[in-house]
Amino acid sequence: MVTDLRKDWKVFSDGQFEDYEPHAHVKDQAIYFEIDPGRYSKGSRLELEGARPFSVYLNYQQIASGHKSISLDMDSLKSKVPEPWLLSAYHSKGLSWLQTKVVSPSVLRADIDNSLRDSDFYLDFSIIVSVLLLIYFIVLLRTNPRLTFDYLNFIRLFSIQEREDTLLNSRISASVNILYYLFASLVNGFALLTIFHFGADMIPIAASFVANSLGQSFLQWFKLSGFILILLLVKLILLLSIARLFDFRDAPSPQFYNYVRLTFFVSIMSGLACICYFVFKIQSPEAYSFLLSAIVLVLIFWVVIVALKLLRRSTFRFFHLFSYLCASEIIPIVILVKVLNS
Repeated sequence: MVTDLRKDWKVFSDGQFEDYEPHAHVKDQAIYFEIDPGRYSKGSRLELEGARPFSVYLNYQQIASGHKSISLDMDSLKSKVPEPWLLSAYHSKGLSWLQTKVVSPSVLRADIDNSLRDSDFYLDFSIIVSVLLLIYFIVLLRTNPRLTFDYLNFIRLFSIQEREDTLLNSRISASVNILYYLFASLVNGFALLTIFHFGADMIPIAASFVANSLGQSFLQWFKLSGFILILLLVKLILLLSIARLFDFRDAPSPQFYNYVRLTFFVSIMSGLACICYFVFKIQSPEAYSFLLSAIVLVLIFWVVIVALKLLRRSTFRFFHLFSYLCASEIIPIVILVKVLNS
């Protein structure tokens, strides 16, 4: 039997203890929680796990430090430390990734609890979002099937040669394409939020997108999707500006078109990986951290692909093309990778 103690977390602010709020206290260096050892059965253990080494104090006396995982025998502590217990954990960069729980041996009780089991809010959220995204996709498919299949043509994403008819005749700033940019943002926001949710212990940026309920999950999804949509539009404006500066006006349309294709490819591959994790009950944060690293590798590999694509179009020297790629692709990807790993 596992009891999650996160709901009991407190922070010390302005001379008093306050309830821990994920968004308000995400960078607080210390968290506190009271625990009554008498309410737990014999053989119970207090377990603290995190992504980085941290320190633990019991009644303001340090009992452990420099470990990522700490397990304490509560029966042994009872004989040494008087009650009540006030535990605290400390890390200089915050403890939003910390897990605190009591693991007790299962005990048969005469009064069997027939209440419904607690619902998994993130599973409910995933089902609802999947249905909404499926409806959105069907609408796009019914209104413009040719453009929809073109965006999902991943063979052409990695092909060096481009078909001129569809790519260059599609205005990347047209309103119909904006609908696809919004859809790509929502899909990628959902994929990234899932990675952040289950890989929070290994992904520092996940502390900025913490979801502890169905409502918070939707809020964080909209926030993350909004960031992605803004980044896409900023990249579009950046490409148009840099192409004008480098006198390479044929580049922005196929380049950005394929970049949106890339976002669809990344989100679909991430979604399939998350489904496999769910089917095989893989819940370790390391697995989701590896998935995020795989996305970063795809982004790096994309620079090589787009360089070969543009090399066929360019009449300039390679150094001129490399300078254009540095400004339009390499520097933005370096910044993105830095943010994801900060």
